[in-house]
Amino acid sequence: MIICGQRGHMSSGLSGSWRYHGLLSCTRLLGLAFILQILSPTCGSQSSEYLISNPNYGGVIEKARPAFKLPPRVYKEEFGNTVLLECKVINLGDSVIVWKQPDRIISAGMGMIRKDHRMSLLGHEDGINLEIVDLNMEDTGEYICEVENSGEPVMQTNKLQVLVPPKISTMHPDKNLTVRKDSSITLSCNASGFPSPRIIWQRQHQMLPNGEKQLLGASLVFSRVERSDAGIYICTADNGVGQPVSATINLNIIYPPEIEIDKSWVHGGVGYEVVISCLIYGEPKPQVKWYRETMLLGRNENRLMEQFGHRNKLVITQLTKEDFGNYSCLAENELGKSRGTIQISGKPNQPSVLSQSTGIFSDKYNLTWLVDSYSHVDGYRIMYRKFVDAADPLYDVRSRWITILPHGPIGTVGFNPPRDNHINLRQESSYLFYALEPNARYEVIIQAHNEHGWGEYSELFIFSTRGTEDVPKELPVESMEPKDEWPDTQNMEMKSVSSGGCSILAANLPDFQQLYLATYLTIFILTNILN
Repeated sequence: MIICGQRGHMSSGLSGSWRYHGLLSCTRLLGLAFILQILSPTCGSQSSEYLISNPNYGGVIEKARPAFKLPPRVYKEEFGNTVLLECKVINLGDSVIVWKQPDRIISAGMGMIRKDHRMSLLGHEDGINLEIVDLNMEDTGEYICEVENSGEPVMQTNKLQVLVPPKISTMHPDKNLTVRKDSSITLSCNASGFPSPRIIWQRQHQMLPNGEKQLLGASLVFSRVERSDAGIYICTADNGVGQPVSATINLNIIYPPEIEIDKSWVHGGVGYEVVISCLIYGEPKPQVKWYRETMLLGRNENRLMEQFGHRNKLVITQLTKEDFGNYSCLAENELGKSRGTIQISGKPNQPSVLSQSTGIFSDKYNLTWLVDSYSHVDGYRIMYRKFVDAADPLYDVRSRWITILPHGPIGTVGFNPPRDNHINLRQESSYLFYALEPNARYEVIIQAHNEHGWGEYSELFIFSTRGTEDVPKELPVESMEPKDEWPDTQNMEMKSVSSGGCSILAANLPDFQQLYLATYLTIFILTNILN
């Protein structure tokens, strides 16, 4: 429905009619306006100018102004594809549609002005569409549909964004980068595409040096490279258009040899196989040599040299006494050399304590330990003391070690030798402490001896006795002398005493307590003999 208003006063002679290209259309009068009713769909679908004439007022004529059917759009299409830019107009009439860009005219009506075979016009009843095939980056921009008529032109601006899949390249053309350890380096990748891609860094089969799985950014910065930083780094560009693309950089770190020793002391037995090893790192790959003392070693029927990755092994298939001693692995490359040393010894290993840390008696404690030795263990050294916190003022005077050297045949006071008389790699022994204080803590270390000498001390072990009130009911409770009758431990002097084959370094005791201790030990000896 189109309304044409009439100026003036209502009069009986007022009349008017709508005409379409000279043909009379149906009208009706409503107040001071003439209304055109388009009854035919065919007529209503045409875009043209409708005129109104009023014979009483000299035939006043008015035109309907062109307008766009659709709002402006932002077109997004991938590189190489086709896009159709639409221009649909109401009341087009004999107006002319012009396609243009801000700085260049493309077409006027159905005539192409721009000489680009990729562009074409598609006319329709509401206007003219512009089609562009095989899109490229230069096609990105504004496209204006302008309707030229007798008045001011009507324009609509559409935008075209050509989406370009990402491309990526590294700043290192050969994709290999070699730097020396402790130097600084930056790995960089450049990416292009629309929208602008984001770059993500990863490391092949490993975490990045900062411990993260991936990192966002165009660069990866190393302020000081370590040998562990070597590897293949991957930069990946993605902007949501097409598939992500990646580039790789192989970072190679060069450095002089570095050696790590698993065990600097290795226990061996005559006639047994022994293996020593060094973990050797270096780039370029180092040459490795083995030495015993200062003598260069080679392969023979009793000596093998193996390599598994970074681990280099020296295997002696049957150890002799002459094979005991100090060995070293020497690694050397163009940047330097390094040496690691290992001792092969027949001395016993460190004993390991098997006992529970809490005893079941108030004045006694049974200490059991295990030691590995190919040779028979013929003696032990036990050192113990009452535990005093280092912050205690009495620490210096009460922290003196008491040394016990248990020895002799089976039945020696307090000492149980290995359970087997034959030589066994794992040898178990025990010692029973007497005259301990109730509800007290003690520190103890153990050292084993065989025909090759004394081994290393065990790790420090702390055990505790029970209080007199905590002893299980089925166990007899030993009567204890009052604490104030015991000697002043702050001014004790140490001396060596022996009884029944057991040597003890102990504090000087008053005569009555020495008699008490001697009587106690004598009863224990007699009990063991009678049993």
